[in-house]
Amino acid sequence: MNRSLFAFCCLLCIFSQTACFEPKEGCLDIEATNFDASADKDCCCEYPQLIVEALHRYGSDSVQYVPDALYENNAGQLFRIKSVAFYLSEIQLFQNGGLLAVADTVHLRTYAPGGGDTLKEVFTDDFLLLRRTPVDNPVGEFRPAGTFEKVRIRLGLSPDAQRVIPRLAPAGSPLRIQGDSLWYGPSAGYVFFQAVVVRDSMQATKPDTLAFTQSQLPDFFIEKTGNYLHPSGGYDFRLKLGIDYQKMFDGIDWSNGDISAWKSQIALNLPGVFSVSQ
Repeated sequence: MNRSLFAFCCLLCIFSQTACFEPKEGCLDIEATNFDASADKDCCCEYPQLIVEALHRYGSDSVQYVPDALYENNAGQLFRIKSVAFYLSEIQLFQNGGLLAVADTVHLRTYAPGGGDTLKEVFTDDFLLLRRTPVDNPVGEFRPAGTFEKVRIRLGLSPDAQRVIPRLAPAGSPLRIQGDSLWYGPSAGYVFFQAVVVRDSMQATKPDTLAFTQSQLPDFFIEKTGNYLHPSGGYDFRLKLGIDYQKMFDGIDWSNGDISAWKSQIALNLPGVFSVSQ
């Protein structure tokens, strides 16, 4: 084979290989959770999530989800917790005095403040509906790394979120009507916190529903300080929210049947009910 023909064959082989090469798509951002160093073409990056893990307990004991489990209060009275559900929103972290939140947003239809018309408004999409089950609750995308000195979480919903129209909320949204719906209609809006309890150990006793509306818990925030670390490099930011039902129901006299007094006592107990750790 002469030199010209050999060179031509080599070039043909090179061009053939180049034409067949398909770059591998993947995320090339080292701060993403799906970083792929072997990728040739950048795409499809997924970023860390803020995740709230609910830790349910009664005093020092972990609480498994048993709807009719018996509990004993500090006065020796037996009672049952059938269900607990509550909203969390406005989940904020503070770093060097600055406030940070998840990046996700959502468009929601709301009733206009004066009634009548409906509006389309943008909200930070950090709404959670927690029940008495030990599960992870993804909040949304959260990229900032480092140490955070404070966590602030609203128990319930903001006045603006109270105007959301549940049937028009996106599928899967905590603000849609649920099986154990906390939506009490346009005039009352959402119930922020609801506990269904039985005041004694008798199976025949009917349960009582303790529902707290915006007027009863207007601006209650869970505020905790500490050293909350979110490492860089594509890791989710996990926070553990502790809920102590012994402290929640502490001081209630289940024998008197006074639901308004029970609710007032729970409202007084709330500051000591929650903890935030890692």
